[in-house]
Amino acid sequence: MRKLVAVVAFMAAPAMAQQQGERATMASYVLKVEAPPAKKGQKSVAKVKLTPAAGYHMNKEYPTSLVLSSVPSGVMVDKMKWTMKDAAKWEEAEGEFDIAYTASEAGKKTVSGEIKFAVCSATTCDPKKSNVSFEIDVK
Repeated sequence: MRKLVAVVAFMAAPAMAQQQGERATMASYVLKVEAPPAKKGQKSVAKVKLTPAAGYHMNKEYPTSLVLSSVPSGVMVDKMKWTMKDAAKWEEAEGEFDIAYTASEAGKKTVSGEIKFAVCSATTCDPKKSNVSFEIDVK
């Protein structure tokens, strides 16, 4: 069973996490995180996915970054900062970062950070900044 945690930024409000299993939609993009259950001592991967809404595309020229600001004790991540060059996929139709981690102890852990990117329409390009937060369940 995969755990899906969606995170979304609202245009005039700070980013807000949605309830587990909910898919959140924004006027210009959808941001979701897939964090499958993990096994103690084994490498796992959480996926941070950005999908532009109809009429928008991902800006491949913007200095996109994903930076983790909080990684709980007992969790080791391969890196704390990614750029577009590090993305698993970065196309006009979708962007994806894979966050590899290994947990040394069982339990539920929350990882958080911030992603910066831009989505564009035919008439505008809009830089975005959104909080990213997801829970991993280590067995």
